[in-house]
Amino acid sequence: MTTAWVLALAFWSTATARAEQYDLEILTPHNEHIQREFELAFSKHVGKPLKIRWVKQGTGQLLKVLEAQERSVKGGSFGFDVFFGGGVPDHDTAAERGYLEPAGVPDDILKGIPEKIAGVGNFDPKHRWIGAALSSYGVLMNLRGLAQQKLPELKTWEDLGDPRMFSWVVIADPRKSSSVRVSYELILQQYGWEKGWTLLMQIAANSRLIADASSAIPNEVATGNVLAGPCIDFYAYARVAQAGKDVLLYVNPVGGSAITPDPISMLRQPPHREMAQKFITFVLSPAGQSLWVLAPGEPGGPQENALFRLPVRPDVCEQHADKISIKNPYKEAEAGAFRTVDDNLQRSRNLLVSELMGAALVDLHGELKDAWKALIDGGMKPAALEEWKKPPFSEREGLEIAKKLEAGEREARLITRNWTREFKAKYQRVKELGK
Repeated sequence: MTTAWVLALAFWSTATARAEQYDLEILTPHNEHIQREFELAFSKHVGKPLKIRWVKQGTGQLLKVLEAQERSVKGGSFGFDVFFGGGVPDHDTAAERGYLEPAGVPDDILKGIPEKIAGVGNFDPKHRWIGAALSSYGVLMNLRGLAQQKLPELKTWEDLGDPRMFSWVVIADPRKSSSVRVSYELILQQYGWEKGWTLLMQIAANSRLIADASSAIPNEVATGNVLAGPCIDFYAYARVAQAGKDVLLYVNPVGGSAITPDPISMLRQPPHREMAQKFITFVLSPAGQSLWVLAPGEPGGPQENALFRLPVRPDVCEQHADKISIKNPYKEAEAGAFRTVDDNLQRSRNLLVSELMGAALVDLHGELKDAWKALIDGGMKPAALEEWKKPPFSEREGLEIAKKLEAGEREARLITRNWTREFKAKYQRVKELGK
């Protein structure tokens, strides 16, 4: 029995009892600072103390919990109200599987949210999910650690795959973190499928560890256990503020940064429907959006902790322009600061990228690292390097495989098992050729 299934049983079996104990129940990958500030502000907004239950896990893990629960509830309530945060891919998946329903957000709130930013939609066409904040993706690095190891500052995604960074990188499992998965898609879109896949292999091979959640990456970099990793902007900014700009640095990779919405959605048949609708509406309102950008103590801002997020509403940036240091992300996008993402391509291969990286790079991480180390130690012998760079399939073939992965669990298991066998053999060949 999987962990997700055990958790799902526990959640579902106590749903009725919980519904009586709480005013609102939220699934989220958001950290405790975000949880607390929105709970305090929303309670003030409705005019009474609220008892809100927050269940925090990576978005990929939360989706697996919903998948497992679906086998029991079969179209019924999950016992939770709101899915707050994470990447677009998992909210898309949840919507397509019927786990979500429109929250009925008033038109006067929705009209303040532009349809797109840098090629990416800010909401589902049926409003089953809506962007609640914006996230950009870059690299967080430990400047002191890099200097001690006589390594240069990183400026591009390619720098994470540099052989000199062997054992100094951290990444997150894309099957468990949909947020960091966007970084991997950006690499594939910037460098193309063949070169991008090779770069993903090298970044994973340089990784000392692979985390379950994107929030673990800045923690590892800040401690100096590793020196760099792909990171969401707000996690990075929070850590930089704590450690100091002389210790940590966050950069948007040259030509490879993008900006995407961080959604909020209402789960199917929520036990606290009215409160869920009010909460989602509040988060998307100017009052809720102001919490992302204002300093603690500012009127309308958070009470205790800065949240370091980009609002999805441009009017909030303009309203507080004299109080905040961030620039209007929509104007930045118009000026070309962010890469325009092929949103359709990203959606079509979301599951493919997750499962391929999981099978080839995460589950076989030891074999991957051994092959890369043999290649480095052997001086990058041409035959070994050629084998290393061979893609598993073409981009077009990958899109066809993606359809098969989505067709059913049995087909998906067969495909991933084959990948495991093929990549084990590939890594062994690289080791032998690299000697």
